Amino acid sequence: MSEQMRRGEAPATVEQVAAAMAALGLYGGENTPEEHAEEAARLGGADAYRVRMVNALLGVVQAEAAMADGVKLDEEAHHAAWEEQLKAAGAGLDDPGRRLEFIRWQVLRAGTPLRLMAQNREVGPIPLAAAHAATGLHLLLGVIAASQDAVATGDVETLAAQAGQLEAAREALQNAMDNTDVLLNMLKSVGL
Repeated sequence: MSEQMRRGEAPATVEQVAAAMAALGLYGGENTPEEHAEEAARLGGADAYRVRMVNALLGVVQAEAAMADGVKLDEEAHHAAWEEQLKAAGAGLDDPGRRLEFIRWQVLRAGTPLRLMAQNREVGPIPLAAAHAATGLHLLLGVIAASQDAVATGDVETLAAQAGQLEAAREALQNAMDNTDVLLNMLKSVGL
């Protein structure tokens, strides 16, 4: 894969995404422009279709990564493998800002299903606590990204501009703790 593709500067076409899925045995279509145009029309346009295709491929690859991570390796080998993911995404150690924004995006994506789940009161306080924690982490990563150079250069104005985000992160994390306490107190009340 070229460096340009890894950095997202030239997005993959739906034909390329479908070919990748077919190579994994998970695409049964013909992979023709006509087929893709028909699906795009059905799903609300080319952009909507491409986003769905790319996300389907991402899901398949994430499932493969989860299975691969189940292999017994030492911690260093796992970290080296996970670093490959960041490098392939153009978020290697050589670009700390891009790395932070990529990790922040991952946290946003991981937290969104939790936030949707937490909207259902019947799931209880722990999914809500997890959703708040994910929000807090997402906000903190944004603060780090926005102020990473400011710490090194002593740029107090940039750091001060992050106060609102820090307050929001603190509130989200406090909400996570409060919701965790709800379940802990319930368990204590029944002698557990």
